[in-house]
Amino acid sequence: MPMPTEDDHLIKLKENVEGPDFERFVVDDECHVIDRLNSDGPSGNYYPGIHGDDHRERILSGRLRDCAADLIVNRRPEETDQDGSKYRPENEESSSICSAIYHVIRASSLHTLEPSVSIQHRFDGVLKRTPKSLQDVTSLSLFRDDIERLLRDLYGDCDSQALDSLLNAIFSVAWQFTRFVRPELYQEHHNACDVQQIMPDGYSIGSGTYRMGYAALKKLEAHVREVRANRSEHSKYTVEFATRHVEDFIRLETADRDTNFFDW
Repeated sequence: MPMPTEDDHLIKLKENVEGPDFERFVVDDECHVIDRLNSDGPSGNYYPGIHGDDHRERILSGRLRDCAADLIVNRRPEETDQDGSKYRPENEESSSICSAIYHVIRASSLHTLEPSVSIQHRFDGVLKRTPKSLQDVTSLSLFRDDIERLLRDLYGDCDSQALDSLLNAIFSVAWQFTRFVRPELYQEHHNACDVQQIMPDGYSIGSGTYRMGYAALKKLEAHVREVRANRSEHSKYTVEFATRHVEDFIRLETADRDTNFFDW
């Protein structure tokens, strides 16, 4: 009799996922919380008496930690341990923003939903909306999009005022946080908002608004140029903004599509 394959297990899981007894979040023998709908995703450690019975929180914490690390690059230099091993100190800024957002989510009404809602309204990983302006594709906006994917996955793919309010709160926390720990991310979004005001939309603008927008445009030019030249120094989201999305809204007018100057 042939041994069952991994595909067989996945098929069986999909057949049972709609059953009334299906549990999405389970704890294995090593006290790891497993998301049975995303078994290849990050798991979380579970300690009875400390974490209570909400296994979903452990998955939320682990996946938030990954998103925060993708936004806040650890720029600390490597250090040498007592045994001569190289290591990089903890990314405290990333951990702090992760903790703040984690507690914002826990305090929201969204967190009161039963895990079964995420099974009844499964998320396919694709957001329904598309970026409509430059500020929709900045590093902070791309980070917010990943948080939205996470929330729709863990709490159910349902549009609601609660979800919109929570996402706005999370974005505000991240934007103000980066103002002090990663000002280039804060300024990137700020400049994108100013540039958007001078994009052609059929409305006239004053000279003061134009000067402000043009100054922001030149700052974004320099920012994109620097990111492209030093990608390893910047977050995943910033590299994505500078190399994949910026030209969807601002055309780069050079022969090699480099950052000489922007035009519409």
